[in-house]
Amino acid sequence: MSRYISIRIIWIFIMLVMILTVNFTLLKMAPAYPPTTENERSVYFNKQVSDGYMEFRLIDDPEEMAKIRHVIATGSRIRSSYYEDKGEFIRAFEPVPIARQYISWVKNIVTRWDWGLSTRVEVGRPVFDIIKDRIPTTMTLNLIALFIYIPIGITLGIVAALRKNKPVDNFISIAVMVMRSIPGFVIIIMLLMILGYKLGWVPTIFPSRDADLALRLRGLVIPVLALIFAPVAGLTRLTRAELTEVLTSEFLLLARTKGLTRKQAIIKHGLRNSMVPLVPSIIYSFVDILSGSVIMEIIYSIPGTGQVYIRALTPNAFDYNLLLCSTAFYTAITLFAILLIDLTYGLIDPRIRMGGRN
Repeated sequence: MSRYISIRIIWIFIMLVMILTVNFTLLKMAPAYPPTTENERSVYFNKQVSDGYMEFRLIDDPEEMAKIRHVIATGSRIRSSYYEDKGEFIRAFEPVPIARQYISWVKNIVTRWDWGLSTRVEVGRPVFDIIKDRIPTTMTLNLIALFIYIPIGITLGIVAALRKNKPVDNFISIAVMVMRSIPGFVIIIMLLMILGYKLGWVPTIFPSRDADLALRLRGLVIPVLALIFAPVAGLTRLTRAELTEVLTSEFLLLARTKGLTRKQAIIKHGLRNSMVPLVPSIIYSFVDILSGSVIMEIIYSIPGTGQVYIRALTPNAFDYNLLLCSTAFYTAITLFAILLIDLTYGLIDPRIRMGGRN
């Protein structure tokens, strides 16, 4: 098992490097959007030179200076280069080849854990610090939603399976279809309009960190309810399907013939066997609600990682360093979640050995 885990972790890092390499190459081929003010631009381009992404040179040839001034004045093309006109000469910051930029980028991350500076969202601030400050908010919301929807979904699924084709089962099945059909952003808007604006029970925007505890707790109501809506429906449907199949299996009938009551057979054998596909599904659903919270963070003004990711995608003002760091965060969580899913099979059912030999 340890060998299998080691190999999988190695492959996780290989996949992470491949994904980030593709993202880095594509973003570096796109037009550059440096900061807008002159001071911020100067700091940004000097940082690009120190990080190894650009080269600096002085231009004092009159003919070349005239061409550059003409390009700057007309704005005839989008340039990744930056020029400072000092009158007698021009300071030019020009990008190095993408391959050299990539080597410098990897070196900066490995040696200094430097993911670069933000160019648009929070100009001049390290993008890793921006993500790091917002991870607790995003993870708190998603973990609260996870621990709420798991017991609700499993309980409703068990009730529906034990009351199959009865009014309770039909009601739960209809509710599941409705819950699965409504997008998450529609749910949060409806909750905001009803609970926030109409009834006034909860704040209409996410409370700040310095707000009092009661207000911050009430601020969790809308996003958590919106996040658990679809997962509850999915877990209910899956639990019902798996438990229904187990209840009609031969090994459960054999357990009943050996003297176990229906309750004992379901608890000792039925639930355990039906949990084999449920636990991996629960872990993967955490990744789903983590990615689904991106739009909800925008709607409810939640200062999480999803909000800055969307802001970094603003048209004609992309914050590439922040996009790369955000992509690394979401990709790493997804890859490690897949590993955890594989490992849970062996924990739930000892007969399953991931990576074992026959």
